[in-house]
Amino acid sequence: MARQAADAYTTTPYVKGSVLILKSGVNDTCDAVPLPTLANNVTTSLLGSGSKISSIVKKQGCPPTKATLSHNDPSNGALSHGVYEGFTVDANHIDAAACEFYGMSLTTVMDVACGNAVAGSDHELEFGNRDANSTGWMDNIYIYSLKTFDSVQAGSGAALAPVWFLGSMNAVTLANPGTLPYTSQYVRAQVYGPDTATCSRLPTLVPTLDSDHHVSGAVITDRGSCASTNHIYILVQDGTPITYSMKFTNMADSHAWTLAATNAATYGVGWLDGSNNNSIYNELAGGNQVIAITDNGNGNRHVNPVISDPLGYAVGIYSQNGTFANVALTWTASNGFLAASGYYLGNDHRVYHDWAIDGSKCIGNASADFVPIVTENGLFSAAHPLPAGVKPQNIEDCDGTGSMAWATNR
Repeated sequence: MARQAADAYTTTPYVKGSVLILKSGVNDTCDAVPLPTLANNVTTSLLGSGSKISSIVKKQGCPPTKATLSHNDPSNGALSHGVYEGFTVDANHIDAAACEFYGMSLTTVMDVACGNAVAGSDHELEFGNRDANSTGWMDNIYIYSLKTFDSVQAGSGAALAPVWFLGSMNAVTLANPGTLPYTSQYVRAQVYGPDTATCSRLPTLVPTLDSDHHVSGAVITDRGSCASTNHIYILVQDGTPITYSMKFTNMADSHAWTLAATNAATYGVGWLDGSNNNSIYNELAGGNQVIAITDNGNGNRHVNPVISDPLGYAVGIYSQNGTFANVALTWTASNGFLAASGYYLGNDHRVYHDWAIDGSKCIGNASADFVPIVTENGLFSAAHPLPAGVKPQNIEDCDGTGSMAWATNR
């Protein structure tokens, strides 16, 4: 899309709303494309021919902006009844985000993909923000098929095993060099696991690559100090580092079907404080993320999420109440890392009032190191019981035994 076309679109004084039709193919832009902020309850829409056909791409050589496509905080009231359908937004590793949608209600997003934010960005995509006057709040949003992505071909399958001596990481052994080559620019590693709660100082390390760009080992940069090391593992990531693949910062009373967070990130799908009472169906995350889905909001219902090849924790739960129902944890044969944990209860026990984890099954490979539930104090045990407000039932242990860690609520 040419800058002139975007400027004309955003400055035309529409009264009843507008529709922008994206042509098929690539629409280059040198500046951010700001969707117009119109009068209260006025509709504006952006329609393409499909996320695999129509695209808005940040042009190489252009200066970076906050987001390639954005609807900023409206000054005249929330946009209402908009439709955003059938296009891809590619930040081309230049802009700090691909898509940002703020200040909308009763709006539909369908078949949209956003990705390729610059390395080190907070998010690929964000819905809602926490501005002082809450003008960025999103409510009653309907999302059908939303995807985030990174075009960097990331390595996968590598596994490193720590060797401990008196609570410090003394060496690292190579368990699997990986099935796909890693990038020298973005390959990284960190320790994680239930027993990191016992560390006064976390070990740090940098992976090394062989001539074929498979992982060959690691250089330990800090040996760390931990009281218990039985459940500390090394997570190897690759791909453009992003904090949140999808970030829902302030979106409430909404419905989403098929969210696919596919790129490397600390968090795959993040539901932050302020994103409450949402119904989310068929979230797809994992593969190259420390925590695939994290929930800091209240009253959210996650139904039928599929978390593939979880590296760290499949789910992080930090809020008072909500539901995860019918979760599938899947592993492919090519994945060499199988020490992932299921559910991480990362907040003070007093925070939890009514969290239900109802049904969690394991598909594919298994690991004896798998831990179904971890608390902020470490590995679940008699000394570290579950918070009274968390109610797990029918949770399968992905250790290959097929046993149910929580057959019934207890």
